[in-house]
Amino acid sequence: MEERFGEIYDQYIIKIYRFIVLKVDSQEVAEDLCSEVFTRVFQEFQKQEIQNMQAFLYQVARHIIADYYRDRASFRIVRIEEAEGLVAREHSLLEKAATLSEIEEVKQALANLRDEYQNLIIWRYLDELSIPEIAQLEGKSEGSVRVSLHRAMEALRGKLEVPKDAPSVPV
Repeated sequence: MEERFGEIYDQYIIKIYRFIVLKVDSQEVAEDLCSEVFTRVFQEFQKQEIQNMQAFLYQVARHIIADYYRDRASFRIVRIEEAEGLVAREHSLLEKAATLSEIEEVKQALANLRDEYQNLIIWRYLDELSIPEIAQLEGKSEGSVRVSLHRAMEALRGKLEVPKDAPSVPV
């Protein structure tokens, strides 16, 4: 069993590490989280047969990354996979994020926004929370959240130097 898991580890370690390192702010954190992924997967591997190992590894990695960000006081890094998914869903200023270098540009721009704006953008467009859910989190009215979210997107546009006539993201 340990030998078989060693083969799985060798096959997926680079992919899982790369997946994680693109989503966190340091290589050390990525190494720790990657280690945690394989530890959790090994524990499950001992208990049950895993049908699709690659899917399971990525699922565990996503959960561990989410836990990492949930435990942090504020978001500083955009989760790249979610940004790529957003580009596919929205015709917006984030269409600039079609390549990794452009995603890095969005990631950097978001990191340079104030925390309130970062949170609003992440909650609405990456975590896909509704305006009422965000209003509840913030303890504000829905109208206030809409206005703040519009201002956050305008600030992000400014950081990305997006032309004023570019299509906007619906609030």
